[in-house]
Amino acid sequence: MEAAALLAWKASLDNQSQSLLSSWVVGSNHCNWIGIGCKKAGRVITHIDLKSYGLRGTLSNLNFSSLPHLLSFDLTNNSVYGTIPSPIGTLWRLTHLSLSANRLSGSIPPEIGQLSNLKTLELHQNQIGGSIPHDIGLLISLIELNLYSNNLIEVGMLRSLIDLELSINKLTGTIPDSVGYLVKLTTLYLDDNHLSGSIPQEIGMLRSLVHLSLAMNSLTSAIPASIGNLANLTTLYLYNNHLSESIPQEVGMLRSLVDLELSTNSLTGAIPASIGNLVNLTTLYLYENHLSGSIPKEVGQLKSLVYLELSTNSLTGAIPDSIGNLANLNTLYLHDNHLSGSIPEEVGMLRSLVDLELSTNSLTGAIPASIGNLVNLTTLYLYENHLSGSIPKEVGMLRSLVDLELSTNSLTGVIPASIGNLANLTTLHLYDNHLSGSIPEEVGMLSSKEIKTLILLTVEPYKRKHGVKDKSSSDFVGYYLWLFKGQVFIREVARLIEKKEPSKDSFKKYCEGVLAPVKSNPVVSSENIVDAGDCSRKTITEEWTKQLAEPL
Repeated sequence: MEAAALLAWKASLDNQSQSLLSSWVVGSNHCNWIGIGCKKAGRVITHIDLKSYGLRGTLSNLNFSSLPHLLSFDLTNNSVYGTIPSPIGTLWRLTHLSLSANRLSGSIPPEIGQLSNLKTLELHQNQIGGSIPHDIGLLISLIELNLYSNNLIEVGMLRSLIDLELSINKLTGTIPDSVGYLVKLTTLYLDDNHLSGSIPQEIGMLRSLVHLSLAMNSLTSAIPASIGNLANLTTLYLYNNHLSESIPQEVGMLRSLVDLELSTNSLTGAIPASIGNLVNLTTLYLYENHLSGSIPKEVGQLKSLVYLELSTNSLTGAIPDSIGNLANLNTLYLHDNHLSGSIPEEVGMLRSLVDLELSTNSLTGAIPASIGNLVNLTTLYLYENHLSGSIPKEVGMLRSLVDLELSTNSLTGVIPASIGNLANLTTLHLYDNHLSGSIPEEVGMLSSKEIKTLILLTVEPYKRKHGVKDKSSSDFVGYYLWLFKGQVFIREVARLIEKKEPSKDSFKKYCEGVLAPVKSNPVVSSENIVDAGDCSRKTITEEWTKQLAEPL
């Protein structure tokens, strides 16, 4: 009876699938067939494991009632299509059912609720639609549930559940309070759905929870204080929601936490000092919120931290000196805040740092010479601050640097010749400062490395310097110097938004103001620049456009 049922199903599959099951032949011992396991006594089939065999066909021709002793049925990662047949509910002894990573469609049959001994149900990575049947709530022995479907179930009855993964679906509605009954749960993934409403306080009853991801939904209101009860939690992902109010102090009780990601919400208030208790933390993402107040000095206690991103908030005050304790830090993003004070010398202790972004703040004082210790740094963004003093020659020690942007500050002095050591540099932005002197010859050496963008000058400072009154978009708004293969060119950055032509006189002032310091630079041969006395619009827009048509 069992063998006949399997042979009939084999005959319904496509030809290639039938060849893959070549051992399935009439008259042979079915317990020796590929993918088939039997109970020794009685030779009854207890296991069907055909994972990743490349089978193609449907389940409609498989007579489930002929397999009454089946304990495990695994067709993971094949090309099984069509619907899950209702008669699958006759497999009442089944403990493991995995049909994941196929092409199944339709809805989950309510008869699935008759599999009262089921411990693992995996139907993810299919095209199953409709609602998850309430009958799944009858599976009281279920330990692991991984589904792709549309509407959230009444999960509270599944009290043996250890692993619940419903991510990347189209689930709607709220997270039910009854989730708190799943006290054995270690993993709860509901991320990347359309869930709304608040995170229920009952989530704090899941004291066995190790991984919690509710990210990429439309959850609102506050993070419940009860989350502090989850003492075993190592991963907490709540990013990309609409959560509001402050980060609860109780987060500091999650001493096992390794990865905390609350970014891209509407959280307000200060970063709680209790966050310093999370000594195992390697990732802290709080960016893109409305957090205010200062960065707590307790952040310096997070000595395991690798990624710290607090950017795009409304943080104020100074960068704490204690940040120098974070010796394992790879990424530090504090950009787009309202931070003030100087960059602490202790930043130079972050020798593992690869990416340092402090741009778009109100930082003052000099760039610390200790920054030269950051030999692994590839990105240094300090633009749009109020930094003063000279560019330290120690910047030339950052030999891994690819992108250096110090523009829109109040830096003075000369461009240090040591910048010529930065052989990997592709972007150098120094514009909109008060730098003086000529472009050092060593900077010209960078051209052999195909530096893409060297922005040293903009028109706006020259408009101010030469007393040009018109500051509207009816004038050319910027130029950059392009160093490539030993040549320096001046190219338009932006054309006119309002399609108005600049006056001949004002344009000449811009052109001469930009060209004069370039022409005097010893690196630049005169044949590679437009003569300052020939600043007609025709020269720039027609002749040079032809010469410099190649994109950067």
